Amino acid sequence: KNLLGVVKGTSYLCGCKDCKLSNAVNAYEFERHAGCKTKHPNNHIYFENGKTIYAVVQELKSTPQDILFEAIQSVTGSPINHNNFSIWKASYQAATRELQRIYGKDEVAMAS
Repeated sequence: KNLLGVVKGTSYLCGCKDCKLSNAVNAYEFERHAGCKTKHPNNHIYFENGKTIYAVVQELKSTPQDILFEAIQSVTGSPINHNNFSIWKASYQAATRELQRIYGKDEVAMAS
């Protein structure tokens, strides 16, 4: 079944007739709104390029951190909200710097 949605943070804005992209739901709820139910919804939620959320995450896991942000845009094949992406990127980079300060640069680089 097909249901339009928009990734927003860690949620999906649901495009069903009731939500109209105004209700942020998790993957399980998004699937239910589409009339489906599986144990692994991110294997059944697709970007416009046909890749699943799960496949994109797996592909990005091995991406070096210094090219991660460019890779996200390339791998998803979907337009992104550049303002929200910039805010998330800055937050991610700040958290990485803090972890490096606390644990040391080598340990954090290996964990990412």
